[in-house]
Amino acid sequence: MKNMEHNNFQATSHGSSIGLVCHYQFENGSSQFLFLDDADKGIVLNSSLCFSTENFVQSLASSNGLILLSGYSADQPCYYVFNPLTKNSHMIPQASTLGRIIRIGLAYDGSQFEIVIVEAGSSPESNGLGLHIFYSGTGCWSSQNLTNLTLPSLPEFEFQELATPPLYSNGAMHWEIAGHLLVYQVKGSHCEVYELPNFFDDWSWQSTMTYRRTLCESGGRVYYCYTDFDGFHVWDLLKEDDNLGTYSACYDSKRFRWRLVQSIKHEVFISKYQNFYGIFIDWEPYKVVPIAYSEEAQSIYLQIPGTVFTYNFDTGIMRTICNYSYPEINFNCCKFLPLITSWVTNDKREMELLPNKEQKELNLPIQEMEKLSL
Repeated sequence: MKNMEHNNFQATSHGSSIGLVCHYQFENGSSQFLFLDDADKGIVLNSSLCFSTENFVQSLASSNGLILLSGYSADQPCYYVFNPLTKNSHMIPQASTLGRIIRIGLAYDGSQFEIVIVEAGSSPESNGLGLHIFYSGTGCWSSQNLTNLTLPSLPEFEFQELATPPLYSNGAMHWEIAGHLLVYQVKGSHCEVYELPNFFDDWSWQSTMTYRRTLCESGGRVYYCYTDFDGFHVWDLLKEDDNLGTYSACYDSKRFRWRLVQSIKHEVFISKYQNFYGIFIDWEPYKVVPIAYSEEAQSIYLQIPGTVFTYNFDTGIMRTICNYSYPEINFNCCKFLPLITSWVTNDKREMELLPNKEQKELNLPIQEMEKLSL
């Protein structure tokens, strides 16, 4: 695969679409990346973007059509920023850190990108948190400490495969960390912290739980979707200029900035699922993985072992996106990330409309795939 110069990342097209990128990892370490658009007439497989690689990589984040991967180059750990539209990538050596890397994100504005690392144990003056930032414009890493920032104790251990993916939205990076939302304003280079809706004092215990969470964007707004023992829930991150009405009594711009928009209990959801698909299911709540939320469609994208589907909160209708096979109980081999792009359909972006529900559904992995080497 060609190595990509920094200035070649600039987007040249207009418009926007929201889809999913699927990273399917095989037991031998190789991977497939598939790109799906949820169109009005059905699921669209963007076959010109799909590829496979023999290299062992992990998908970390996506931002405006670019994907951040971790892997190895000459046996040294590194990052790759990959452009599926051009099939070009840029290899970036890891930053020099003293502490533990606890979060990472990718911010891409259509012209330049930044990789942002949150490090723990870097400075006792700033709760031990520091930032390392790679700028594509300069090709260099820089560092800064997070001052005037209050966070509770960080958990000593986290299941990385269950981590909440980062989100770049409205010019800011968003991370879930220790029961709080850490927001890094890219242009202003400053951070804000807000309590999450599911925060409780012993969050270090929560971090080892297998209930899943996601941060996603829809309609220019940030949403936090999570499951717990009761059900799954969708919260909207409020803005300073929102007209809150009677909800203003619950709003605290310095601490709690959330509004509940959707919620459903597990027993209600399972009953609807069984009635809709005619299939009896017997799985635990922690196996429900929220992927994304669509404000316009009032629908949530969910992953359960072997299937991804949408659930419409207004109508109760469910719609299968795809099915996937997995070895034994490792249903985490198939990871989905929301993909918000700024591309338009052109000759390089071939769309293949997948069959509707009367025909065969999309099953992953796919046999034939363009192979690339990072």
